[in-house]
Amino acid sequence: MAPEERRAMIVSASIPLIREHGAEVTTRQIAQAAGIAEGTVFRAFADKDALIDAAVEAIMDPSEVLAALAEIDPGATLESKVQQVVTLLHQRVLGVVTFMGALGPRDHARHRDSMSHRRPPLSEASGVVADLLEPHRDQLRIPVATAVDYLRVVVFGVSMPFLRAETDTDPVALADVILRGIAAELE
Repeated sequence: MAPEERRAMIVSASIPLIREHGAEVTTRQIAQAAGIAEGTVFRAFADKDALIDAAVEAIMDPSEVLAALAEIDPGATLESKVQQVVTLLHQRVLGVVTFMGALGPRDHARHRDSMSHRRPPLSEASGVVADLLEPHRDQLRIPVATAVDYLRVVVFGVSMPFLRAETDTDPVALADVILRGIAAELE
């Protein structure tokens, strides 16, 4: 296996363990999950912090959600597109939040500088979502760019555990609220 493939495999195996154990995960647990000897972890990474750094980079990488968004059928209805977009973005935020929450304050502080250059949450998806909504601009009450911003902000907000109520968010119900508002039929 090429060194970069080995590193990616180790990072992939470490992500669920970091979500479960935080920074207290052991390299032994990671090696076991990856099906390799513990020494292989240290041949691929200088130390556990370097492995955690690589896992943070992997979690923050938007390419997976962008690829999933690109798979949405451009000919789908507005409702279907919004449901799919909300579901994908909600899953992305929850994934990042649970991962970073598991790491705790020490690792947040270590990564603060590297994350300070990042754009606003979910903004990497704005162009793709705008392209999906553009054919439906006549069905929207607001400009497409504004709709994308509202969608992004609402999804981000309801996905944050410290901003939402105790109940889990249903992405389909959230998409419906984004499309139709909170009011029943208004006269």
